[in-house]
Amino acid sequence: MLTVVFFDVDNTIYDTKLNQVPKQTLKLLDELSKKDDVVMGLATGRGRRKLDIIQDILHFFTFQVLLNGSVVLKNDEIIYDEPIKIEDIKNALSKTKGHALNVGMVGLDDEAVNYWDERVGYGMKVLRGVFPKVDEFFYEKEKIYQLWMFADYENEILEIAKDIPKFRVYPWHFGGADFTYPHISKAFGIKKALETLPKCQLICIGDGYNDIDMLEIADIGIAMENSRFGELKEKADHIAPAIAADQLYDFFKSIHLI
Repeated sequence: MLTVVFFDVDNTIYDTKLNQVPKQTLKLLDELSKKDDVVMGLATGRGRRKLDIIQDILHFFTFQVLLNGSVVLKNDEIIYDEPIKIEDIKNALSKTKGHALNVGMVGLDDEAVNYWDERVGYGMKVLRGVFPKVDEFFYEKEKIYQLWMFADYENEILEIAKDIPKFRVYPWHFGGADFTYPHISKAFGIKKALETLPKCQLICIGDGYNDIDMLEIADIGIAMENSRFGELKEKADHIAPAIAADQLYDFFKSIHLI
């Protein structure tokens, strides 16, 4: 039977502190790519432009489930996409007026923020590595697949999310979160990808809150030890060593997945 393995990016296969893919992870991806009965995919909140950080290993992956499942690529061709409606973007922007919140609008290859301050600078530097332009009307020029917000405290984002129920919130660091339509998720995007394949075994591995749904649909779900989300670890069949330990190849071998 065909096996399909979907990997999260940040702090699953890419160490954001060291800005590199660990050596054992490279070894694992290389070995899996040589197996005729294995297909690999990425499932990430990043857009296509932000995958430059792993440009050297993109050839390993048949599928790219991007922007938390709102865009799905197979062999670099878009097979599914679902942008956010303009009226929903306008509503989200209006709800944040008067609050100390930065709102980002994310396209497949570019993004913008409604205004810039140190919160955006910190968040982009730590987790994104790409600095958005400032353009509060960016949604009029590009398809927007995802919103993000930065605040001084995570609870501020969670509170404003209650006022925009058309969106689902995915926290990704203590002052930042992504917003998508409620039905959009990595699991949703992975299902779209799997529609193009025969029956298969699905393995998913990640560390983020936005990885919970994909572990739920996986035949084998793996959470990274470095995850700060207890719910993710509860859903997992296995806990992999933290990315800093650089033991992912040994881990896959220990549970007989290679």
